[in-house]
Amino acid sequence: MPTKKHLETEAKIRELRQSIDELEQQLMVTRQAERAQHKTLDHLDEYIDAVDTKTSSLKLFWAELKREWLSL
Repeated sequence: MPTKKHLETEAKIRELRQSIDELEQQLMVTRQAERAQHKTLDHLDEYIDAVDTKTSSLKLFWAELKREWLSL
């Protein structure tokens, strides 16, 4: 028959295992969130590049339009 100390040790081991399982689960969730954030940042970079390209095109168009307007 297990002693009280032995039962307490087994209970602590179960608690520690449960805590480790919870921490592993939290780590997995955190890693997934980090991956999602990286994907979002990648898309943000693409969006910024697209906006930059459109802005450059608009500036060139505006300069050409202004040049043509002034030459009339």
